[in-house]
Amino acid sequence: MFKKIALSVVILVIVVLVVAYFVRNMLVEKAVEAGSAYALGVETNLGSASLEISGGSVELNNLAVSNPEGFTTKEFLSLRRGMFAVDAGSVLDKEVKVDSFIIEGVTLNLEQIDRRGNYQVLLDNIKQLEIKSSGESQKFRIGLIALRDINVSGSLSLLGKKAEKSFKLDNFSLRDVGSDNGAKISEVTATVVKTLITKALAAGGGLLPEGFGKNLSELKDQGVENVKTEAADKLQDLANL
Repeated sequence: MFKKIALSVVILVIVVLVVAYFVRNMLVEKAVEAGSAYALGVETNLGSASLEISGGSVELNNLAVSNPEGFTTKEFLSLRRGMFAVDAGSVLDKEVKVDSFIIEGVTLNLEQIDRRGNYQVLLDNIKQLEIKSSGESQKFRIGLIALRDINVSGSLSLLGKKAEKSFKLDNFSLRDVGSDNGAKISEVTATVVKTLITKALAAGGGLLPEGFGKNLSELKDQGVENVKTEAADKLQDLANL
């Protein structure tokens, strides 16, 4: 009889631990999705979150950030894998200490249709971010955020014509994120995405389609100036005959 009771207790404890494990993973997943969506103003989906039983690491898989409305590609940004190395004792605290956050397999789809760019829409959303009303309670102090294996594609649709190019962006790191007062998930997301966009646009000169980042009026003005220059050159050639 005692053995049966003991066995039942052991089974119950195991069931409780398993349920608690999956509940914690679900809570992490929902927190990441909600914080990221709040920061960027678009739908964000996380494939899975896995919190190590001991609490020393958190793995995020297949994070997808949707493109704003009006653009052709489904996703603006996707991350294949993210790994947090966390201070085990602070996982459930109001302030979580993270030694490192390594992000691997980044795909960034920059798209511009005439004068409107998807990257600008997200940057504008980030500017309007009001952290106090996000509803997040947990804050993070992250020693290192490293992005690796970054692929960037650029698509420019102008007056019915479309040009596409892609390139590999150098790995980069951010240090001491939230070191002052701690950073909420929405703040961390905003910092990473803003830096990624800025670096991609800066590195894209000559790699992205010609005219990318310029609005329609600038391109028209550039076209007029080219015509004027060509006409002036021809007049000069005639004068030299």
